[in-house]
Amino acid sequence: MLGIVHARREQWPAAAKNYTKVVELRPTDHEAYHFLAPLLVQAGDLEAYRRHCERILRQFAGTTNPVVAERMAKDCLFVPPPASEFSAIARMIETALAAGTNHQYWPYFQFVKGLAEYRQGRFASAAEWLQRVLGQNADIYRTVQAHMTLAMAQYQLKQVEEARVTLAKGLELAETRFPKSGKASLDDQWHDWIIAHVLMREAKALIEDASGHTQEAK
Repeated sequence: MLGIVHARREQWPAAAKNYTKVVELRPTDHEAYHFLAPLLVQAGDLEAYRRHCERILRQFAGTTNPVVAERMAKDCLFVPPPASEFSAIARMIETALAAGTNHQYWPYFQFVKGLAEYRQGRFASAAEWLQRVLGQNADIYRTVQAHMTLAMAQYQLKQVEEARVTLAKGLELAETRFPKSGKASLDDQWHDWIIAHVLMREAKALIEDASGHTQEAK
């Protein structure tokens, strides 16, 4: 609970410290791992994040729970992972996808598959998976994350104008729908708020900086 309070107040190092303790005391609690991963990145401790991902894969690579598999895979993918981790991540994603299209979290499974395809340089496949996610916009954070990843895939496919349009749409959604940083407490999806912003920074650096365009961060 202290970790949640700190995170919603954007007190990232304090929240990371709380969730680090939870992981140590409850090593099979996937939610603690799920929340700690974005906190470590937001706190700027990428070395600790990499170690955390290694621990995730040791603990959960063999899970049979599709929701746990999707979350743990996403936690290892929203920052580019080393190639050595792709095999274990892929197993978790296949576990999620095996749950089928009728699963209530199918759009999340589609997104993590698209993100994985992008990270492995399969840009056309990534775009196909991510386009499907955009038609299901019940979760604004997932929608923005999908826009950012799709924009990067389009850019890598040399679809530069399409990439800029997709990026702009995602940034507009974030600007109009996300809680504002520093203005008030974040909502219960603060972890996805972080992941969305990480992907937003990556997409903007790839598409805007490379093309000579600049835009104020949202």
